Amino acid sequence: MKKTLFFLLISNFILAQWSISNAERGALINIYNATDGENWNRTWDLEKDPRNWFGVAIKNGVVVELNLSGNALSGYFPTYVSSLSRLTKLDLSNNKLTGEVAMGVSALSSLSRLDVSNNRLIGDPTNSLAGLFNLEDLGLGGNQFTISDVNGLLQNFNNIKILNIGDLGLTTVPAKIATFSNLETLVLDNNPIVPNGYGNIAGLTNLKTLSLSGNSLAQIPTQVSQRTQLTNLNLGNNALTEQTLTGLSNLVNLQWLSLENNQLAQVPAQLPQLTKLQTLNLGRNQITGGVSALASLSSLQQLFLNNNQLSGGFPSALLGMSRLMMLNLNSNQLTGELPNRLPAITHISNNRFSKNDLSNYIEDFAEQTDFNYSPQRYDAVKTVLAVAGQPATLDQSLSGDYTFTWFKNLDQKLNNSTENLNFNNVEQTDFAVYTAEAYSYKMLQNNILFDLSLFREPITLGDALATLETSELKDLNIYPNPATDYVNIINLRHNIEKVVIFDLSGKQMLSDSKQRIHVSKLPSGVYLLSVKTNVGIKNFKFIKQ
Repeated sequence: MKKTLFFLLISNFILAQWSISNAERGALINIYNATDGENWNRTWDLEKDPRNWFGVAIKNGVVVELNLSGNALSGYFPTYVSSLSRLTKLDLSNNKLTGEVAMGVSALSSLSRLDVSNNRLIGDPTNSLAGLFNLEDLGLGGNQFTISDVNGLLQNFNNIKILNIGDLGLTTVPAKIATFSNLETLVLDNNPIVPNGYGNIAGLTNLKTLSLSGNSLAQIPTQVSQRTQLTNLNLGNNALTEQTLTGLSNLVNLQWLSLENNQLAQVPAQLPQLTKLQTLNLGRNQITGGVSALASLSSLQQLFLNNNQLSGGFPSALLGMSRLMMLNLNSNQLTGELPNRLPAITHISNNRFSKNDLSNYIEDFAEQTDFNYSPQRYDAVKTVLAVAGQPATLDQSLSGDYTFTWFKNLDQKLNNSTENLNFNNVEQTDFAVYTAEAYSYKMLQNNILFDLSLFREPITLGDALATLETSELKDLNIYPNPATDYVNIINLRHNIEKVVIFDLSGKQMLSDSKQRIHVSKLPSGVYLLSVKTNVGIKNFKFIKQ
């Protein structure tokens, strides 16, 4: 009797140490060890109670939620999750997990959310998900699954509200989706769906968020433009132009819209009609103008125009948008004096603003703006050709009160602080991409040290004698050689984009885009002629008499 009582007391003491059973704690530790927990972004202190561990939610003595999204998990999918039998939410998305989804997951019948998107998972997870009748949120996209029957995989998920089935090689929207009357969010990214393959979204009256990024869209599908209840639409990474956005103006309830990385040359004329827009992403296009049309979007709070081809002065038409809190104009070609009052968060790095333009704004108005201005750039990309054993100079345009640092291949800092980078005797290992970083330091009136970093575009030191010999360019040649007045380019098949002539030190002497190059003004000597075509570059050495 005494032994039994002692055993019960010890057992109760052991159980009382943790907020969950030893079995569930052991399962969590096994998950930790199996996925390289020591190198997670946010690790667990295994000496503390599991309720203190990142991503673990406990209720009534059992683990009900495990959210380790974006936490650098690696290794095979952890089979030990099946021991957490009362889980309602499991999120392992945005990690580096491999292998197949464990079969034991199908026993987690209480799961309402399962997200394994954006890993490196393979196989067909249909059987592993078969018993999850209560799922409302399922994320599978961004993996390497090979699912033979997507409709079969989805057949038991009648309560689904959020569904991510990107990257599954779909050519049509699965028919089963048409029956998901509660569906609010649908992600179909990176699927080669044919233009008439969107019919099964036609009846989704509760759909609010739709993502079609990377689907090779050349126009907006009719079924999409008819979903007037949509509030969020992602059309990024497609082939849309401002002429093929017919139907976009129907979506008058949109609050969030991405047209990032398409083929827009101007701001689409349909956008001013979307008066409820709060976030608009037009980044990574080829937009050169039409920005003033956006000024009528009175509800807009965030605007992305980064990585376009805007030039001239700061687009002042945007400054009248009273609710605009964030404006991203990074990586354009803007110049000139900055307005006195910018949006609360403004990004203008990688443009053409001068040191004076920037320092004047920072000194007078920086306190009112979270201002991202550095680095800037000042001239175009260029290549300097050199010959091994000969001297070469990489010259950049910045001069004046700067401290210079040079980098090789963007990651190797050189022991050089001069304005230009000189090579006394070029070696094969010197052929690389170099970047000059220039700093200017100035103490402002409020005793803040102003540190302005200005990058010149990378300068490539190229091997002038390295000729791209491919079958594509074998019919490309030059004559006469030696030459007196002209060098003619024999070109049977290719479009000539640019012709550049260098001396043997790598100095550019002239450039053109014609098949007949006038060289009479060049001093007598040996030169290098580089022909850039639509399929590659071919270099020639010629003598000017």
